[in-house]
Amino acid sequence: MKDTDSKFVHVNGRLLAAPRAQINVFDRGFLYGDGLFETLRAYAGKLFGLTDHLARLRSSAAFLGIKVPRRQWGKDISALLRRNGLADSDAWVRITLTRGVASPGLVPPSRIEPTLVMITGAIDPQTARAQERGVRATLLPFARHGFLAEHKTLNYVPGVLGKAFAARRGAFEGLFVDTEGFVSEGTTSNLFVVRGGSLFTPPVAGILSGITRRLVLQAAVADGMKVEERPLPTADLFGADEAFITSSVVEVVPVISVDKHRVGNGKVGPYCRRLQGWYRQAVDRVVRRPG
Repeated sequence: MKDTDSKFVHVNGRLLAAPRAQINVFDRGFLYGDGLFETLRAYAGKLFGLTDHLARLRSSAAFLGIKVPRRQWGKDISALLRRNGLADSDAWVRITLTRGVASPGLVPPSRIEPTLVMITGAIDPQTARAQERGVRATLLPFARHGFLAEHKTLNYVPGVLGKAFAARRGAFEGLFVDTEGFVSEGTTSNLFVVRGGSLFTPPVAGILSGITRRLVLQAAVADGMKVEERPLPTADLFGADEAFITSSVVEVVPVISVDKHRVGNGKVGPYCRRLQGWYRQAVDRVVRRPG
């Protein structure tokens, strides 16, 4: 790990020095990707969207039949941030929950205790640059399919391959494209396009329903924009006036080109700027909140 990453981690209720932290080799998260994770932001030690992230974690855990431990999540995460020297910084927090340790076999036992790991790190300084100047994206030659894509499971190989594919092409993000030519989402983000003053985004069926995605949709409606959730052909992306991606870590990032296609005039557009401003106001309200 880099010096800026977690020196201390949370494992099943204990704060441990990262080199001493261990996970059982029979943990089903390691053996089968049998688990979930959530990543959220902290601003100067204040957690943003924790309730929403935990609600999504619990919903997916119930779907998979994974027990969620009862924790004082806010206190646990704040303690971890302090221990890592991130209490006054912009940071990310990852919560990883696996089904737990059991003898190998696909059928999980009826009684099993989950494994909980939490790690933290500083936000990449390049994120602010991406938000200000916009980024390149690339279309991926494959898609993330099926209802499991609606849950943030530990089976993240499509995301790993997609992000590596994008990096080789000098792109910030890779966008999944299905066999019918529809763009669904990014490897770690949701996608929006603006055409004629209206905002379009793929429907949540078969993609991850992002926390930031929902907040942006609410902001757009409050701002008087026409909003539509519908399948998004690549032609609509190439012909968009603006495009941007969203996630809890990068917030709202303009997309100014996709492969060799310039989006709009190749500059960050006014609608994206307005939504970035709204999102920053929402963050500022949390950061200024006492306690």
